[in-house]
Amino acid sequence: MRRAVALALALCGAAGAARAGVAEPIYIVDAPTAGLLGHGEYHIQGRVGPESSILGALRLGFKQVVHLGVSFGVAGVFERGTPDLNERAGFEARLRLVAEGQAPAVAVGFSSQGAGRYQESLGRYERKSKGFYAVASRNWRAFLGQVSLHGGINYSLERTDQESVDLFAAADWGPFTGLAFVLEWDAALDDDESAAGYGSGRTYLDAAVRVTYGDNLTMMLVFRDLTGNFAPDPRVWREFEVAYVSFF
Repeated sequence: MRRAVALALALCGAAGAARAGVAEPIYIVDAPTAGLLGHGEYHIQGRVGPESSILGALRLGFKQVVHLGVSFGVAGVFERGTPDLNERAGFEARLRLVAEGQAPAVAVGFSSQGAGRYQESLGRYERKSKGFYAVASRNWRAFLGQVSLHGGINYSLERTDQESVDLFAAADWGPFTGLAFVLEWDAALDDDESAAGYGSGRTYLDAAVRVTYGDNLTMMLVFRDLTGNFAPDPRVWREFEVAYVSFF
């Protein structure tokens, strides 16, 4: 009898953790949060964007305090000719220093995965990776639904054209279970005077609609660069993402 009760409690705990993995996002659009994958939890991400580009990522959680990830991108998948592989894989590591309580959760980490094509001659993505970062996150449940705010500071290692500490912030609002609207802001302090001409001197602002199905699956439609800061093409850039989270 005791074994049966213990098994039932373990299964309930695992189900609750799976729901937390979906409910607590580990990133907004690109910006990391202080959210973390649980021990033995894995996160599979697939994102499709302009120029038939595909970004795939896998993340694994360990000991409730750290998760690690690897990602790889390719462009021109559904076009004539040979697909254009990114020259390098992206890597991610995150360590949570403070769990959320009366104070916000705090995490530090590193991510070398940027957005868009990787320019080998310049040593950077069209949208730079975060590099080393620190981020704080806080969640509230109000009569209008679930609200979370995230803010951080980062230093990208993609600094051949311009080197600077950067700032980012994001908001996540879920008015109904399974639906969330998100905004993400990047100060682009390390991109405004780029010799490559990527930044136009304004900040980046991205938005998305995220839908959660069940305990494991999320889908997100992303609208990038609402401020038209990407100088080569200031039009809004759209992406679609599917992500799956579960346990080993």
